[in-house]
Amino acid sequence: MKPRSVRCMKFFLTLFNIICILFGLVLMAVCAINVRDFKAGPEPALSRGVLSFLLTLGLGLVVTAVVGCVGALRENVKILYVHACFFIFLVSVEVVVAVGAAVLSAWMGLGSELRVNFYKNSTAVVDDSSQAYWEHLQSENQCCGVDGPQDYELIHRDIPPSCCPSTHPLRDGGAKRHLHTNCVTERSYYTRGCDEALRLRKAFKGKIFITTGVIFILIEILCIILAVWMARTLKSERRRLQQNLQAHFES
Repeated sequence: MKPRSVRCMKFFLTLFNIICILFGLVLMAVCAINVRDFKAGPEPALSRGVLSFLLTLGLGLVVTAVVGCVGALRENVKILYVHACFFIFLVSVEVVVAVGAAVLSAWMGLGSELRVNFYKNSTAVVDDSSQAYWEHLQSENQCCGVDGPQDYELIHRDIPPSCCPSTHPLRDGGAKRHLHTNCVTERSYYTRGCDEALRLRKAFKGKIFITTGVIFILIEILCIILAVWMARTLKSERRRLQQNLQAHFES
């Protein structure tokens, strides 16, 4: 009969690895959908490089977790050590990438790029794609301009319908023009700039991402500890059993 500690470690290691497999599959599916529809959205949240890295990371998690399940169920010491080494490598990569992303996010701002795009599209000939981009950006995030509606006054342009809450969803026509005129006259348009709105949205997504990442890294560390502990326990139990058999035959 196997010791209770071995059975408990076998159960929890298999459970945590199944969680890692499910998380890896979800991560791969989300990244694959975003890569496929990369050009569909006007404001991609992640670049192709980041999505490719996350897709590779999800695949690595699935492979490593499958190896861990096999090692735990078969009680194979070598596979358990390989599983622990793989997870140590993945955790190291995740920590390095997270620190690097935090440093880059602190040094690189979204406002400068957004401001250049705004003034470029406002002073040059605006095509349908850039106009649709700003219409979607302002109506979706309930904002106007980069720093506020005063940006349109600086370039001597009227505030667009996408800055008005009740105007943008309507089709072009007399009702839309009337509501737009009332919106501008009564100053009922959005007063918050898109730079601030996107920063708040990015901060909220960042908190969710950081919380999920920390929880998952803790699960990975638990897998490493359980894999090494189970491997050492199995090794010790087999050595003890071999010594008992040898002592029995010698007696």
